[in-house]
Amino acid sequence: MSADAETPGRVAPAVLQPLVAAKTSRPRTIRGGVARQRLHDLLDAALGKPVTLICAGAGWGKTTGVSGWAQERGLPVAWLSVDRHDNDPQVFWSYLLAALRVAGAVPAGNPLADLVAVPADPRERGRLFAAGLARLPAGTVLVVDDLQEIDDADVLGELTDLLRHPPAPLRLLLIGRAEPPLRLHRLRAAGQLAEIRAEHLAFAPDEAAEIVGRHGLALSAEEMATLVDRTEGWATGLQLAATFLAGHDGTRTITDFTGDVRGVDDYLTEEVLADRTRRQRRFLLQTSICENVCAGLADAITQRTDGQRILEELEHDNDFVVRLGAKPLWFRYHQLLRDVLGHRLRLESPAVVPDLHRRAARWHAANNSVLEALAHAVSARDWAYVGRLVTTQAAPLMVSAHRPALVRILRGVPAERLTATPELMICAALLLFHAGDYDGIPARLYAARELLRDRPAGTREPVEIMSRTLQLSADRAAGDMPALLAGANRLVDLLGSARTVPVPAIAQHRAIALNNRGVALLWLDRTGEAERELWAGSYAARVAGVELAEINATGHLALLKVMSGSVREAATLAGGAVELAESRGWRYALQTVAAYFALALVRLERHDLDGAGQALREGLRGHHSDPEAAQWLVAVGVQARLAAARGDVAAARKFFDDARRDRHPRIRVPALDRWLARTEAAVDQAAGADPGGSEPLPLARAAFAKGDLRRAQSLLAEVTTAERDTVGRIESGILAALLADARGQPVHAADLLADAVTLAAGEDIRRPFLIPADPRLDALLQRARLLTPLVADFVGTLRPVRGEQPVESLSERETEVLRYLATMLTAAEIAADLGVSVNTVKAHMRSVYRKLGASRRTEAVTLARDSGLL
Repeated sequence: MSADAETPGRVAPAVLQPLVAAKTSRPRTIRGGVARQRLHDLLDAALGKPVTLICAGAGWGKTTGVSGWAQERGLPVAWLSVDRHDNDPQVFWSYLLAALRVAGAVPAGNPLADLVAVPADPRERGRLFAAGLARLPAGTVLVVDDLQEIDDADVLGELTDLLRHPPAPLRLLLIGRAEPPLRLHRLRAAGQLAEIRAEHLAFAPDEAAEIVGRHGLALSAEEMATLVDRTEGWATGLQLAATFLAGHDGTRTITDFTGDVRGVDDYLTEEVLADRTRRQRRFLLQTSICENVCAGLADAITQRTDGQRILEELEHDNDFVVRLGAKPLWFRYHQLLRDVLGHRLRLESPAVVPDLHRRAARWHAANNSVLEALAHAVSARDWAYVGRLVTTQAAPLMVSAHRPALVRILRGVPAERLTATPELMICAALLLFHAGDYDGIPARLYAARELLRDRPAGTREPVEIMSRTLQLSADRAAGDMPALLAGANRLVDLLGSARTVPVPAIAQHRAIALNNRGVALLWLDRTGEAERELWAGSYAARVAGVELAEINATGHLALLKVMSGSVREAATLAGGAVELAESRGWRYALQTVAAYFALALVRLERHDLDGAGQALREGLRGHHSDPEAAQWLVAVGVQARLAAARGDVAAARKFFDDARRDRHPRIRVPALDRWLARTEAAVDQAAGADPGGSEPLPLARAAFAKGDLRRAQSLLAEVTTAERDTVGRIESGILAALLADARGQPVHAADLLADAVTLAAGEDIRRPFLIPADPRLDALLQRARLLTPLVADFVGTLRPVRGEQPVESLSERETEVLRYLATMLTAAEIAADLGVSVNTVKAHMRSVYRKLGASRRTEAVTLARDSGLL
């Protein structure tokens, strides 16, 4: 070997020329490679800063991405690929200088141009390169690739010194798998560092489609999204996936592509795991049982105390370990790496896997992440612990956003194990609850209580609480409201003295109990108490995070309100419950049915028949999938009302006949029965038959229709004391106005109807004005429109006024002047009495004549009397 070859400080001696060429040549991208405009734009923007760090693990496309960008832009880029043999300052700086020269970036006259050998003295070398780099052409780009190979303290120190004051003409791009120890924090704080990480290098679906397409594969948009999600956009992973899928004539699917596929396993084992220390590798294997991991969880699993340090080391090295959030608290492993680790763990230490899951389960349970605890307990096949977790912590999640996840976990328990302990029998009952098999629940609960007999009193409490909670669902499904109320009361008392159930679970059970107590009180016709309990249940459910219970309580509040005539408030409550349900994907859950039925009743009162039909269909869909006896009767009433409103009285009658025939034998719902009786009476009357039952309002309407004004008046008097709801008051007011008009009291009739219209306008209620078939109502509505200017627009939306053009409303002052016109007072005297000028009175008189269609005073008085205005 020549002397030159043995002198590392000399620049590119002849024997080293091939190596120099290899190390200073920009890697060529494959022809037809993926055009990554998004990445290229990021690199363009990065040139605005002196230093750019491109940092990601193996196979993320760092080198090819930067090379493709340089090739596309046609930039003169100096490129240096370093390796472990470059951990010597003279060697490193020699190759760096060679890279600049190969790129033609060192012009004549530059201190570096005629350099034969890099100085051995660090200070002289530093001064020489600082001066030379400062005189490079503006915008010179230098890429240093595989920087993670440099670990020599002297090389890193001199590079750090250079970066303290980056040469103005130079744009330095550092590519590596790990964060380099170069004290880049100063550049970062000064805004002089651009950073491109794995999330920027990850392939988007459209970019990944090009990779897949080169293998002759045509995947749907959904399949591409799944593939990108599985690989997390990892370039090498996409290449391996495309090769895997193309290799078997379409017989393989994306779900078959996992980390334990040979190509992925080999790559990640060699490129990621091979360089890990023995402790790090063991740590990765053991903690791979978790989707996400933190220091406390890692320490519990590994039974050591170095979890935080190792997690931060792994994340720092970019070996497919991702920090979740800005702070180093939680981490996760790339999905494919986790597959590889799990496969290796099962091969190397299968016996410890259940133990690892047990440790993870207990850590999660202690930290109130109960679903994760359950999942690990199932993986450990620790069935007794699964049962204990469910009864003490997890069961109330069945009425929360976590219901699907809880059901999936419970279905992982073998069926034969569900009879082993009282707690596991509760799990079986929960699965019956989810399936809507309420008739099967009591038998499970009885068997669970039988197994409890030999237990110490202190260990029975969780099962007893769950047993009572589940019994509520069986009583409610049957419509047995006295039993439901008694059970809810017992549960509330038991919760008040509970000592062995965690506080969050107590709060969840209490919210469920309050909701059920409110429903029972509602249908037992104890409306005031029901409203208080339902409000309390809704709030408690929201605080406890059991949102299905919140939706159900709010839906029943809406039913209470609309059945009490508070239509506007009912619309707000029902709309809020439906919006929450739909946002959680529970559009057709049983707990949402009440809100949909309330919304249908609201729209019926507003005579929006299409909207009512749509809400009814949504509610029926949820009801049919999970029937409940009381809800079924509500559905009967809503369907009958809608059919009657559409003029199909026969269909409406059939709903009531079916309800009597198919009524659940245990159902006890007096308030609901009374509401249905009123609905049926209204349908009977619409059919021209005498209304059944003893409700005074339908009977009064029937008597009026037959001309029996005395009986109608007597029955109406009963209504005014018996009815308290808004709709009932409106209907009573309409009938009272018709009676007054029939008795020759037009002014009183107009006043009564005006009161009813004002009340209806406040709630946007229209249906009651469409029931009477008496033409007198048209004239009364016309008078109300004149006498009640504030609700004139609302009156105009009601039934059309036959034979008359719409009349402009009289103002309050014009109404006063009209009343004076029937007297013998002159305009001057009227003006004096009202305290206004004569001209003002005359102007009001002219306006009254115009609106009434009169030409003189006597004609205006006559028209006003005929229309009931006087």
